[in-house]
Amino acid sequence: MNNDKALHDEQRMMRMMRKTLTSIVRDTAPRDGNPSPLSEATVLSIKDCLMVISSRETELAQMTGRTLEERPHFTDETPNTHAVKISSIPKKTH
Repeated sequence: MNNDKALHDEQRMMRMMRKTLTSIVRDTAPRDGNPSPLSEATVLSIKDCLMVISSRETELAQMTGRTLEERPHFTDETPNTHAVKISSIPKKTH
């Protein structure tokens, strides 16, 4: 149980670091023909960090039995499952 919490905490930390780094990249992206405020070395370091985070997220997903194919679904998306209401199932008469 304690190990599961540690893995969950590490997954959360990896997700937070990935989101923070991508926000930094998005916020400092060059606009209107201006040069990037980040040096080439910093850009490469950010890419390396994101690759390490991605690798660790993959390892953690495998350790916890999750897949990396989990994606959000839209409400208007055609479902690939069919729900059946319990009340619609006829009662058996013995």
